[in-house]
Amino acid sequence: MEVPRIFARLLLTAPGWIRTGLGGDDGPYTVEESIPLIVDVPLSHLDNKGLAYLDRFGEPVPWCPEKPLCAAPL
Repeated sequence: MEVPRIFARLLLTAPGWIRTGLGGDDGPYTVEESIPLIVDVPLSHLDNKGLAYLDRFGEPVPWCPEKPLCAAPL
């Protein structure tokens, strides 16, 4: 019996330091400034498959010491 391969996608977004009651007054962006940046990231990756952890600018966030494991498609 052959098991079909499932192509899934999971996109994690790190919003970064945002000027809020929790983040404090020194954050580089307000909530209003950061929301469009955060929303643009998944919209620009709709066709990508696999796992990605990106910051609010769409750049990869280093998170996994096991490079072959992290690079493997789901």
